[in-house]
Formats: sequence, structure tokens, C-alpha cells
Amino acid sequence: MSRKKLTRREFFHTSGIAAGAVLLTACTPQVVTQVVRETSLVKETSLVEKEVIKEITATPAPDIVTPQGRVLPPDAAPLDKQVFRGIDSEPKFLDTARDIYSAGSATNHGNEPLLRNNENIETVPALAESWKPGPKAEYWEFVIREGAKWSDGTPITADDVVFTYQHLSDPKLANPWVWFYSDIKDVAKHSLGEITRDQVKAAEKIDDRTVRIFGEFGPIPYLPALLSYQAAVIVPKHVAEKDPEHWADSVETFVSGGPYIPTKWDHNKEIVWEINPMYNGPHKPGIQKYVGVIFATGANTFNPFLNQEVDLKHILEPAEVAAVRADPQLNPLLHFFNNFQSSYIAFNTNMPPLDNLAFRQALAHAIDRDTLCQQVLNGTAVPGYSMLPPGFPAYNPDLKENQKYDLELAKQKLTESGVNPASVTIDLYMNGRQVDLEFVKQQWETNLGIKVNLVQLEAGVWGENRSAHSMMAYRGPYEYDFVDPSNMLTGLWRSIPAPEGQQEPWGSPRHGWKSEAFDTLVTDAGSEVDVEKRLQMFQDAEKILTEEVAAAFLTHQVVFQIWWPWLVGMAPDRNGNVVFRWLDIAAFQMYIHKDVDEMKQKYA
Repeated sequence: MSRKKLTRREFFHTSGIAAGAVLLTACTPQVVTQVVRETSLVKETSLVEKEVIKEITATPAPDIVTPQGRVLPPDAAPLDKQVFRGIDSEPKFLDTARDIYSAGSATNHGNEPLLRNNENIETVPALAESWKPGPKAEYWEFVIREGAKWSDGTPITADDVVFTYQHLSDPKLANPWVWFYSDIKDVAKHSLGEITRDQVKAAEKIDDRTVRIFGEFGPIPYLPALLSYQAAVIVPKHVAEKDPEHWADSVETFVSGGPYIPTKWDHNKEIVWEINPMYNGPHKPGIQKYVGVIFATGANTFNPFLNQEVDLKHILEPAEVAAVRADPQLNPLLHFFNNFQSSYIAFNTNMPPLDNLAFRQALAHAIDRDTLCQQVLNGTAVPGYSMLPPGFPAYNPDLKENQKYDLELAKQKLTESGVNPASVTIDLYMNGRQVDLEFVKQQWETNLGIKVNLVQLEAGVWGENRSAHSMMAYRGPYEYDFVDPSNMLTGLWRSIPAPEGQQEPWGSPRHGWKSEAFDTLVTDAGSEVDVEKRLQMFQDAEKILTEEVAAAFLTHQVVFQIWWPWLVGMAPDRNGNVVFRWLDIAAFQMYIHKDVDEMKQKYA
């Protein structure tokens, strides 16, 4: 396999590093031999010398303790070598609550939600040390961790939580992420300007450390899961209230509630985060400095990994997976897992001919997803026929029938639609080169005789057009934020009132499709406390989604990732797999191995 900077590396003809042996050696006390001369009195008249071999255990090195009080394992490198270089993007600002899409590494490093997820996607304490539901789960009560402080030393209190929902729903800030919180009381109303900030009753302060958060539609049994998403962070009222728009524009003005504080922001080059000395929470990092190397959207990040400019690449492209598998030195470093991410072609059903159900059905049945996943995507995805992926709560494999690949049925539906394929051009939008869309274009043109025009947009423009419902069709990938069907069905697909100046029917914040029956089902399911009944309601709703072909569902992601062996410490999940889930606490578990310099030489 050819690589950038080939002069500095060759394939090794011996086996790769045995990580287990390295760890075992590192944890074994050092044993040395010493020759000792002993003199003893024999028969009271003569002295005899003999040599005795004694084993002496070397004095163990002192523990490495981080400034936050975490004791690192014996195989950890010194603190000055606990530096991780990651792949990052250029933030607009560091206010995650205002816009997750633009906050970059601030999402996980400079903020902390009330709860987080562990390696098994189980909810664990973060800013909140405990939580419990109110009667019928109409609210949840959270107790903030004792001694929690912002990086400037100000205590984190229930007032900050109350302010957070007023802030993120402020219509002046036009938060594109506000829909995520729409099931929390008054958030949507405030974002639409229907009520004032002071009228937002999303959260109620009980005392300085205790706060209750209420649902918009009554019971909200899944609220802890929603608030465990890493972007559901708390905002410092004492800072953000004075300047809601600009308080997080620079490292000088930003105040952190998370494990790190930003110390350098070299725009479009790198952003540096170092240990927040005020953080006393349960997720104290081993890594003492995170250097986020900023790459433009769509930039090649594989060669920088090979050149050891970054330590981990958390999603490999299909061609990169093939390259790693072909390299005997890199292949042992490959990790993978089935991710809860779905990709689909979203249809604006308010635009002809996509307003024709039979035509949409023809499009859905004309895509060979098996070939797409196995040959085009090189096993980095599995076929998808619905929004919810396999293993996700309420997943229903029977929905495959609504969109399965059936070329004869696709042609039959095209005839039923009355649409002349020769007269149709579908504009299919993408942000960056996406090989799956090129495959879909080929399928529709070959199988149905429909012309497809692939339109590439810059990511920001693409996002704005999605919100404005101005694209005819586009690829809509979505990764879960929390493990509940409301996340992937309600927030994404439930319709909202048309914005000012737009006509009904409108659709959801992202999609130009609307179904009153679907809206009713997901809304009622969201407040249903009977688990079995609730899941059935979501299944009924997703049946409508797939039958009406709001989108042609394509794939569910299989993540292949790679990191250098000096990056250790991530806990295995219940199946024994060690993977880097960027939505959980893995970033705080990891640390740098003490043999980092030798390992870098080996892989140079």
C-alpha cells in the first residue's frame, strides 16, 4: 500500500506489536539478582564463606497523579507526555448549547451534560450525581454534584440549568439544534417567539443543587437518556446572560464546566484544550492536553494518521478500510462496531413528481442495497429499509417489505404513478463526494430511465437548504443521540408549523414530509409510560414513515476505526470489544502508554 511520506516507513516482515504482552510486562515487578557473601561460624574454630543468590524486588515507581486527582495505571506515560492529537473541525463559537454543529471539540471537552453514557451506552452520572422521576415521570429531579464549579471558580447551580433552556431556545440566536429539546416544556414555544424568556418553565429550581425538568406533553420517561447526550450541556448564566451571542467566541471569554479548558485557538489550524483545575467530576481525563488538528470538510485525514500527525481516526472510509486490511502492520490495529446510524434519501414530498406516492415507491424499490453495502461501501454498512437500525428499541425487521429491492415491482409502481420517466430529472444534493449517491444515481437511471442530477454543496449551504426545505432530494445521514426511538423518529420527522412566509404542508425541521397520523403516534408515544405499549406506538409510526416513503432508506453504518497502540485505557464493552464511541466517556478513559516513544519508532 502506498502512503504519503513513504521514505519514512516500510512494511514490517515480522509480526505486529503484541499489545497484551506489552501490558503484561509493564505490570510485572522488576526482578534482579544480587550476589551476597555470607560469613558464618563453623565448629567455633573456622570461618567459611559461601555465595547465596537472593531475589530483590525493585522499588516501584510512585503513582502518576493528575492535577484533578486521578491516579493513572502503572503503564501510563508521565503527565507531560499525556498529549492526544485528534481530528477536529473549525468551530464558529464554543457555545455547544447554541449550536452543536459548529461547536467542534467544545462539545465534549469544555462542557458537561447532567448525565453521560458509558461504554455499554448506559446512563451514568456527570454533572448530576443523582436523578429520579416525579409522579408518572411528568418531571425528573436532578441533584448537581457537590462542589461543582465553572472554570472561573463560580459554583454551578440550579440557576444555570434554568437559564440553559431559556438561552438555547432564544429566538434571537436561531439555534438550529433547538428541535432536539422540543419535548422539554416551553422550549419550542420560546424558539418560535410565542412566549418570552421569563415565561419558559422548562426547569424549576428547588434549591441551589436541585432542579426539576418538565416535559412538554406530560410524562417524559426518556428524559435522562435525552440529557445524557454529550451536547445537552449546561450554560454558565453569570457569563452568558451578559452577552448571549458572543460569550463563547474566544478562549479568553469562554467559561468551561467540563474536564478541559481551551488554551489556544489558532483558527483553521488547531484548537488546544488542557486540564480544567476546577473540575471535580467522575470523568477525570488521563489525557492532559488535547490538540484538535482542524481539517476542512471532506479533507483527507487518513494520511495525517499514517504520518502520526493524529493519534486516532474514528471513521474510516471504504477505501481506507481496504488499505488497512492490506497492510500487515496496520491490520491488527483495526476496530469496528455496528453503529446506530441510518442513511437515507430524503424526499421533499411537496415538490412534484415526489408528491406522487407510487413514484416514490418506485424509487425505493429500485435500489439494490446489498450490492451497495458489500461492493461499493466495502462492508462499512449493512442494508437499511427503515429509520431505526437493528438492535435499536422498537426496530421492526418486517418493515423491509415496504422498501425492499424489487425491480419488477419498481417498474410496476412507476407505471401506476403515471409519471413519464423521460420527462423527469431528480436533483439529488450532497455535501462532499458520496459514493452511495453515485450508486443511487446509477440505479435510478439504469433501472427506471430517470435522469439524476447530483448537486454538490458546501456543508454550511447544504445545512441551510435542508432547514429551508429547498432541496428536492438529499442524502440524510443521522446518528443516534440517545437510545430511545423518540430520538430518531420524533424530533427528526414530526412536523412543525410552517415558518413565517412558508406555506403548508411544511414538514419537520429537516424534512418536507408531513403525516398527521405519524405526528399523533410519536407525540402520544413520547408520554406513554407503559414500555410495551410505547414501543408498539413507535413501530406503528415507523410503518407509516416507510409505507409513505418519506425517504428511501439505504444503510445502517458499520464503523471501522483505527488508533495507534500507544493510546490505551478505553474500557471494553460487555461483549469484550474495545471501541471508541465518541458519544460516551471513552475520551476520558484513554491515556498514553509509557512506551510511546518506542512505539512511534516501530510504526515510523
